Amino acid sequence: MSDVARQAGVSAKTVSNVLRGAAGASPETRRRVLKAVQMLGYRLNPNASALRSGRRGNVTLAIPTLQQPLYAALAQAFMRAAAYTSVVLELTQADAQQEREILTGSWTRRSDAAVLVPQALDPASLPAGEVFVSASTAPLVVIADSGPVGLPRISCPPDAQATLVAAHLRSLGRIRPAVVGVSSAADHWTRACVRGLRESGLRVDDDAVLRVGSPDGMLGGVEAVARLAHAGLPVDAVVCHNDALAAGAVSALRRRGVQVPLDVAVIGRGNTDAAAFATPTLTSVDLDLPAIARGALSLLSIGADATDGEDSLAPDLREPRPLETAPTLSVRDSTVDGVGAGVRAAGEPAGE
Repeated sequence: MSDVARQAGVSAKTVSNVLRGAAGASPETRRRVLKAVQMLGYRLNPNASALRSGRRGNVTLAIPTLQQPLYAALAQAFMRAAAYTSVVLELTQADAQQEREILTGSWTRRSDAAVLVPQALDPASLPAGEVFVSASTAPLVVIADSGPVGLPRISCPPDAQATLVAAHLRSLGRIRPAVVGVSSAADHWTRACVRGLRESGLRVDDDAVLRVGSPDGMLGGVEAVARLAHAGLPVDAVVCHNDALAAGAVSALRRRGVQVPLDVAVIGRGNTDAAAFATPTLTSVDLDLPAIARGALSLLSIGADATDGEDSLAPDLREPRPLETAPTLSVRDSTVDGVGAGVRAAGEPAGE
């Protein structure tokens, strides 16, 4: 940069301003600087800039796995929303120790900020005095249904999702649903779904609430149907924690001669490609993953929804606050045969 400045007859600061697009340099000065850059073959070195400033220009996204379509879709939405900010993807494998390390700042060696999607830990239930990174020096956001005071988070409320599902099932005349949930510590959806369905007047037997040990693929849905069949429960709907489980449940039901949706309706969660391209296509709760991604980044002042309107990493969080997205329901053939697909807002009656 000093060589460019000497060639153009300006200061190194002026060269920096021109290359960053900052205001202040005259058209003639800008022309001389750019000509000198071209003559000398100068190229900006982002790594050197990061070393000099102490900033890395990255944000870490820590998710359990990419094998779960819901997390894969979230990662894609997050990278799109981050725009020109580089995303460092970290797979925690739903390991409690790895998630705890994220909460205590292990990512600060490679990123300026981080977003955690916990599965093995419920941040809200960690012991009092658990050490978290300081928001003033290392911004951290969680995408979770609960969290400790002072830790910024965003979620799609499970109660709103349950209300949406219950309204749809009632409109179809389904009265005895089963719920296929997960056993992870961060899961609040399973309990909220059961409570919401029961409060709406639907009958959810205790034996029809199944928490599976393989939540990220179709195998868990197959396992859940086998357990329902063994118990001999007369259910007329199966509501699943995610689309992969729902696809597995549909496959297992059809192999047993059960017609979907004539005999049993099936609902997934996430509205991923796994739902849109399943056979039959799956009715699924849409969590608005793009909005979740944008919201998480906005809490870090990154991306188009950032409070300062710039695509740059902020040194701190202005005001930690929980954000929420509103679920919708994409209605497909697994609940209403031949319906195609349509979107209903949370709480809106979903009829045929």
